[in-house]
Amino acid sequence: MAQTFAGTPEYLAPEMVKEEGHDFAVDWWAIGILIYEMLIGITPFFNKNRQRLMEKICGANIVFPDKNKYVIAYSDELVDIVKKLLDKDRKKRLGSAGGKEGFKEILAHPWFAGLDLESIEAKKMTPPFMPNFGK
Repeated sequence: MAQTFAGTPEYLAPEMVKEEGHDFAVDWWAIGILIYEMLIGITPFFNKNRQRLMEKICGANIVFPDKNKYVIAYSDELVDIVKKLLDKDRKKRLGSAGGKEGFKEILAHPWFAGLDLESIEAKKMTPPFMPNFGK
């Protein structure tokens, strides 16, 4: 268990905030934060007040904005994987039961069902979006 950290406060897992020591489960937490932020545009526990941010990381539920009001499309599978990755109990967090092989548990989640891992690993998958950098 590590006791030190460096990083963005919004991505800290509860066990880091509470200084309980941490392991690879904080990486799965960070993936959950990243997925949420990429979809919603802000981290799930964001607060300008750092103390309040830490309180929310440790105690607040994850809230998804209203799909219709904010015109954001997301699936039930996405909500499920984010909630499982952001389980405050690191022992119950998705991926944690698998030890160092926890990524297999995560990739087995239905949210990844349409992902062709073999094509990705072989670098044969065409990305769904390619940014134009002024070429």
